[in-house]
Amino acid sequence: MVLAVNVVNSGLVTLVLGLYPVQIRWWIFFGLVLTLTAARAIGWRYYRRYRKTADLPAKWALVATIGSGLSGLLWGATSTLVLPDNIIEQTFLAFVIGGMSAGALVSLSYYLPALIIYVYCSALPLAMSYLLDGRTVYVAMGCMVLVFIGAVTFAAQQFNRAFVRGLRLNLDLSERTEELTRRTEDLAAMNARLEAEIAQREAAENQLHQAQKMEALGQLTGGIAHDFNNLLTAVIGNLELAQKRTDGDLQTTRLLEASLRAAGRGAALVQDLLTFARRKSLHPRAVDVSAIVDDVEKILKQTLSPNIRVVTHIAADLRSAWIDPNQLELAILNLALNARDAMHSGGRLQIACENRRPDVDNSPVDLAPGDYVTVSVSDTGVGMSEAVLARAFEPFFTTKEAGQGSGIGLSMVQGFATQSGGAVHITSCPGKGTIVKLWFPRAEGRSTVSISAEPRELFIGQRNARIIICDDDGDVCSLVGTFLRDLGYMVWEAPNAALALQILERERPVDLLLVDYAMPGMNGRAIIEHARACQPGLKTLLMTGYPEALRDNGVSGIPIMPKPFKVAELGRRIAEILNQLAVDDSTSRYNTSH
Repeated sequence: MVLAVNVVNSGLVTLVLGLYPVQIRWWIFFGLVLTLTAARAIGWRYYRRYRKTADLPAKWALVATIGSGLSGLLWGATSTLVLPDNIIEQTFLAFVIGGMSAGALVSLSYYLPALIIYVYCSALPLAMSYLLDGRTVYVAMGCMVLVFIGAVTFAAQQFNRAFVRGLRLNLDLSERTEELTRRTEDLAAMNARLEAEIAQREAAENQLHQAQKMEALGQLTGGIAHDFNNLLTAVIGNLELAQKRTDGDLQTTRLLEASLRAAGRGAALVQDLLTFARRKSLHPRAVDVSAIVDDVEKILKQTLSPNIRVVTHIAADLRSAWIDPNQLELAILNLALNARDAMHSGGRLQIACENRRPDVDNSPVDLAPGDYVTVSVSDTGVGMSEAVLARAFEPFFTTKEAGQGSGIGLSMVQGFATQSGGAVHITSCPGKGTIVKLWFPRAEGRSTVSISAEPRELFIGQRNARIIICDDDGDVCSLVGTFLRDLGYMVWEAPNAALALQILERERPVDLLLVDYAMPGMNGRAIIEHARACQPGLKTLLMTGYPEALRDNGVSGIPIMPKPFKVAELGRRIAEILNQLAVDDSTSRYNTSH
């Protein structure tokens, strides 16, 4: 803008003062102005393009000052050397130079050296020429020019100070804005992290809440199961004793057998509840999985609709698995029913068994290394989405979305697999079907002890063994006492811990202490500890239907008899313990005599 005004004013002056041939020097002035202005314009454009990479700002400032000084000097020298003697023309030129100096005050005040050198070079020669003329009018005009120069200089300083203050304020504001922006970004990032942590905490709280509900349900189920197991123990035991006293009455025998079957179903129901609550004690042994699958296949072919084809694939070299066979059968049936619900229009249900080792791509992530037997149940149903699949294993939901079956059944299967030392791996694709693969540890290197002989055959020479029974359930205590007396044992019954310990103190030595686990005041484990303090080496058997005591098949190495039990099973277990006692005594006597 300054360059353009300079050109316009120089052209105007040239037209006004260079109309006469004798004034050809004004056209030379105009040419010099155009040349200098073009050079300054080129320099300005070069600066605008490369100022971001310029590393010498003082150099550009010097160039700008020199260009401004040359422009002012061109006006000042011309006004001195070419100015005519006509006062009107001199006054006109003075107004043009004064106006350009005033305009420069606005345009160049941000850089004070360029403004001052322009004003002084352009106006000072004109003032000196007026003062040197000597005439009063010219001296006055020279003084006025000097006053004008001083005023412009003072105003330029004030403008420059205001500009500098504004620039500093802008820089400070820019720095504060950048800092505020940075803090805002940090706050946003912190906010995002906080939201993520809140989401994780909510997920953890949901899982904890779910676990607490499961724990509460398990405790409730365990308490109910304990009482119900006592009831079933009394029912089953008394029905068995009644069977032995029927004297061949066929109708009575059938009624008792039907009652026993019903009681057995009640016992199975209790076990299913404990499995659902993940508190059931499993009874694993080496199991031929193919035989279980064959039995399940027969059941499914009789119960599933004709439009569902059941296919089995058993590996020829399938090894034995270390599992509870009853729970395996129940797990396969549960998965088959879920698959049936997913195939509304029919399809294929396949049960496959093979030997596997865990791999990275196709096994549960938390599965320990080793050899496993896998049982997979797959269908050609609609499949499940990821969200529905996740909910299918939440035990408090019954999932029916996308056509799949009960989530409760899937949760029971998962609990069984985990308790057995294995895991569950499930893959599902909407529209294509679902594959549920159960991993179970192989049975190599493990063994189980099976007592199959009758108690009277096992228990030889111990018919007068002395046994104390301690159970707060009167029906169970009476049942066991009656049964053991029929076998020839000497029996004392105690409904509480205090009485049992009194009998032991009075009647010792005692051969065996049968005690219930969950009793008021003192549990079975504490009773056994007090009894062994009274009679070291006392043989014991813990009777319980309490889930916590059934875990790991015993409490601190104490033999255990799970409730409900059949009296024949109890007799075999007692005979086994007493026979071991007899063997120990015989060995001790042999060692003493030798």
